[in-house]
Amino acid sequence: MVLVHKIKEGIVHRVAKPASAKDQLNIIYIVRALAILGVIFVHVTSIPVGEIVDKSSSMFFYFNFLNVFNKFGTPTFIFLSALVLFYSYFDRPLNGKLIARFYQRRFLYILTPYLIFSAFYYVIQIYYSFGETWGQFAQHASFADFFTMVLYGKTFYHLYFVFISAQLYVLFPLLLWFLQRYPRVTKHLIWIGLALQWAFVLYNHFSLHYADKGQLAISYISYYLMGAFCGIYYPAVKDWMIVTWSKLFSAKALLWIPLWALWIFSSFGDVNLWYQTRVNDFSASALLYECYWFFHTFTSPLILLQISYLLYRNLNAKVVNTIIHLGVASFGVYIIHAAVLFYYFRLPVSYTPATYYLYIASGYAVTLLISWTIVGLAQKYVKSSWMLFGSKPKVLPYVQSRPVAARHTTA
Repeated sequence: MVLVHKIKEGIVHRVAKPASAKDQLNIIYIVRALAILGVIFVHVTSIPVGEIVDKSSSMFFYFNFLNVFNKFGTPTFIFLSALVLFYSYFDRPLNGKLIARFYQRRFLYILTPYLIFSAFYYVIQIYYSFGETWGQFAQHASFADFFTMVLYGKTFYHLYFVFISAQLYVLFPLLLWFLQRYPRVTKHLIWIGLALQWAFVLYNHFSLHYADKGQLAISYISYYLMGAFCGIYYPAVKDWMIVTWSKLFSAKALLWIPLWALWIFSSFGDVNLWYQTRVNDFSASALLYECYWFFHTFTSPLILLQISYLLYRNLNAKVVNTIIHLGVASFGVYIIHAAVLFYYFRLPVSYTPATYYLYIASGYAVTLLISWTIVGLAQKYVKSSWMLFGSKPKVLPYVQSRPVAARHTTA
């Protein structure tokens, strides 16, 4: 097949291209935007999924769908992180200076915001959990508890993602060294990731019984190694991923069809499984839930890439740039949106159907727009905004106004 042939050529005839000479992956920011929209959907709809008493109502059906269908956010961010890292670093000589620079950037732009917001979320949790007075806060707050929560990404429900990322950052230099030393292994990364992750899933299910396996990087290693594969072979992957009319009748489409079929089947299967569980008290083996969730979220990054290419190449430049702006701000939005949502859901609400629909829909809009506005303004006007919301690209990835004929530019 064309993709396999190009990958084999890349293994034998790979020519190092300086990082500075590589194209910026503008398309990644669209995927990030779609992923953060999914994350907010999950967190907003978790409230009605838990609160609605009549599980057989159409209202519960819709919220359950949005809650389960959009659970691709964290796996997609992990996939993108690996893609960008290996796209940027694989052709660079690995030395102490590069490793030091790598960890410096991770500490400054990922761990610094994480530590600051961990303190913020810990404060509001203790404050609002114990009487909403600072006297009660002083009695119940504990530096030891805070340190433990920070260490395991548990100061708030969404910060586990940074804890997982930190584990993968520790792994990255070693994996980069190994793949540079044995480049022929790179073409096997996808199935190696599948094997490692499912070996752990089965071991944990039958023997280990570790309750918080979602906090461990091994639970996401297949997404990470698939991202590494796509980063190393990005030109060939990009050529395969871009959908055009001419390619619909080529060998490339032979992989598109099963990919989309598996994604649709697993996504709706995942939604239905959880609907039956929540509505009819259906219970199945944990491996069945794991299987549906895995294929749903494992195929989602590739589907989102294809959708993002379509959006990038066909939408008006202003619309594309708006989506890209959200992608640029996505890490900051991820960090802060839970705080906006926390305060929004403290507002009283009437539980009549129409009012409740509006309440939840407004919660989504308010959470997205306030988070996005805060991060966007900070990145534009505050030089030290990286301390709170991470870095932004040195070269802004926005597209210029373009005629229809010019929309097939490099993404």
